[in-house]
Amino acid sequence: MTDLQKEKSSGPCGTAAVVLARVVVPLWLFVGAVLKLDSLSASHLPAAMIRWGGSLGLDLMFVLRFTIAVELIVVAVMVLLAPLARWTGILLLTSFLPVLIGDLAMGASSCGCFGAVSVSPWITLVTDVTFLLGLIFCGRSEPRLALTAGLPTPRAVAAGFLSLASVALAFGLRAPAAATPAEAVVAPSDTLVEVPLPADGYYLPDYEAWSGQNFLDLDVVSWVDGLPNDIANGLQYVIFYRKDCEHCHHLMELYFSQSLPAPTTAIAVPERVGFPTENVQPFPCLGCRTAELPSGVDWFFQTPVLVRLLDGRVECVSEVDPETPDCLEP
Repeated sequence: MTDLQKEKSSGPCGTAAVVLARVVVPLWLFVGAVLKLDSLSASHLPAAMIRWGGSLGLDLMFVLRFTIAVELIVVAVMVLLAPLARWTGILLLTSFLPVLIGDLAMGASSCGCFGAVSVSPWITLVTDVTFLLGLIFCGRSEPRLALTAGLPTPRAVAAGFLSLASVALAFGLRAPAAATPAEAVVAPSDTLVEVPLPADGYYLPDYEAWSGQNFLDLDVVSWVDGLPNDIANGLQYVIFYRKDCEHCHHLMELYFSQSLPAPTTAIAVPERVGFPTENVQPFPCLGCRTAELPSGVDWFFQTPVLVRLLDGRVECVSEVDPETPDCLEP
């Protein structure tokens, strides 16, 4: 095909596909990868990926680093290798769709695509679908994006080097250190013990494993500061909440603001950098005993989490709907 034939076959739609494949989509992916590298916190993964990866026992920091490496490799391929740009973009954008749909189904407020920068999953889904349709339909007859039998050697070599550099950067960069390597926790026996924070920098609760266990034997309890001494006596409730969580406030206002159904301990869950200072909700549970988890760790609690204890054993634990909370005895 001559250059003249190519020019004639490249209409506005085809040109748009070229711009998408060689500039817009790579830039979109590059910004996301850089922002994830900047925070390098597993808490900024998509909520659906955290849930699915956690249920499979995957190392979430590995998942984060792998995701960053793949995005940077795809950027290099799309920018340097035109014959692969369209299909590489289609494959990656398609792989994003089930994650974004999962985020929406879980009610996530951020897609987790841009690190600490919060972007609605709806915005990302509409954008990704628009890019995907442009690559599929506008790019299908665009000769500048057509697959070829071979690739230009210099560009292929450059893409290979950039791919290696992407893997080295994603897996070599160190995550932000926790605030302290260990926290002093007052145990129920009033003895001061040194308990190391989670070595991976995050904690993903396994609620099924909690059921039937002695609450004081759970690993997360060893990091709680301020737990009351009588937590193992009779029927009690524990609420894991975040200070800026509107659902947590609503749960407490509905069921724990007047008279308590049983002695209740509210455990505040911070972000890695500490407790929030904006959008802090009122604390209506005036009769609750209060405790807190330390900062410096990504605590993967989808708050509010309600725990029902009987003589110190976990009878029920659930991430609850504030209107109809599981685990609350009628």
